[in-house]
Amino acid sequence: MRNLLLKDGRNLSYQIYGDPNGSPVIFSHGFSDSCLIKQPDDALTASLGVNIIAADQPGVGESSPKPGRTMVEWGSDMEELANALRLDRFSVAGHSGGAPHALAIAHRLPDRVDKVVLASPVGPLDDPAMVKLLRLKDLKILVFLKRWPWLLRWSMKLQAKQAMGNVVKYAENLTRADASDASTILGDPDQKNMFVDNFTRGLAQNGEGLIEMTMALWNWGFAMSDITQHVDVFYGDADDILDPKMCVLVTKRLANSSGHVWPGAGHYGFIDRERWTGFVSAMR
Repeated sequence: MRNLLLKDGRNLSYQIYGDPNGSPVIFSHGFSDSCLIKQPDDALTASLGVNIIAADQPGVGESSPKPGRTMVEWGSDMEELANALRLDRFSVAGHSGGAPHALAIAHRLPDRVDKVVLASPVGPLDDPAMVKLLRLKDLKILVFLKRWPWLLRWSMKLQAKQAMGNVVKYAENLTRADASDASTILGDPDQKNMFVDNFTRGLAQNGEGLIEMTMALWNWGFAMSDITQHVDVFYGDADDILDPKMCVLVTKRLANSSGHVWPGAGHYGFIDRERWTGFVSAMR
């Protein structure tokens, strides 16, 4: 794991994997996840010719918290990271709640970001049309609690504390609510271990990262129609967390985009080898 001291004094933790000489890609993880979420076969990723830089969002891993942060601010954080790594031009990618984070980078750096690739993207939650397309009960509860920030914070800290007590059980319980992802999360031992490590890191800092991402999902600070780069949107038609119609709506609202459906895939289906290959290949 690597660390970068940002200009405002915060720490940013990140990792790099794939082909060191491949096309650079900055990847943004989703809700309750961390920079560890990926297909566990690094040799597969390297064979696809990409060099992935995955950073922990504020309050996740060793990344310093940034209470009250907005989505658009992630773009400036990643600009600092890109400058530190001397990346001139690169692609961005994101999964779920990481999708608007990826779009924030593209918005911030339109002359440096070549491509945008999203998996199971979340739309802005200040849009009632998007909120109606949330499927997971826990997400609907978060939207309800948004009007009482103190109660939302308490609820998410309690959720993180309970999950950290037994992360394996947390992963298993998730698949009960999200049956379409059961084989992805639990079916392969390497992938199960990756998810346990991922959730452990994502829920660290007493759930601070969960809270900060949740609040940032409302007012992004930019519109999807502002994104000028081509965006490839991948999503599964069996998603139990987001209604696939949300991904269709996100695709329609982007100025220049293409939608790609994964038949039978759930929210985390992008991790499975075949879909990961297609997802990553689109980043080159």
